[in-house]
Amino acid sequence: MLTFQTQNNVYEQHKVCLQGEGYSEPVVFEDLPQGKEEELLIGDCVIDKARAVTFEMVNTQDKDLKFRWSPGAPDREEFTFYPSYGHLRAGTSKTIKVMVRGKETKKYEKIDFQCETNTIEQTEKGWVDFDDTMKTMKMVRPSEFKKI
Repeated sequence: MLTFQTQNNVYEQHKVCLQGEGYSEPVVFEDLPQGKEEELLIGDCVIDKARAVTFEMVNTQDKDLKFRWSPGAPDREEFTFYPSYGHLRAGTSKTIKVMVRGKETKKYEKIDFQCETNTIEQTEKGWVDFDDTMKTMKMVRPSEFKKI
């Protein structure tokens, strides 16, 4: 209910009931190059030279997600996503990098990439962030290295 008064007339008051319907995407992409909202523009690439473009993947839900990027077709091996799979906590974002390295001249226009998402619940106490770019380093002595 919205209530307002007419200017310079304290005796006239109006009440209006507003109704609406909204929709929220569970995952949105922000900071796409060149200010685009729905397109990832990469531009011209040099053969055998990698080119990277980054954007933010945002989970707008109140549930945690597991995501997995897929190029969608075998003829798109030039495109690699980092991270290609991982977890995205509710209300947070993750930087995604797309690397393009072509081996021959090709022209792509408005191709679709698939990102599969599923809601998850972590059973451990506290949140454990995960994606396939995370590495664990361990100090190994030369004598231990020979056993590996």
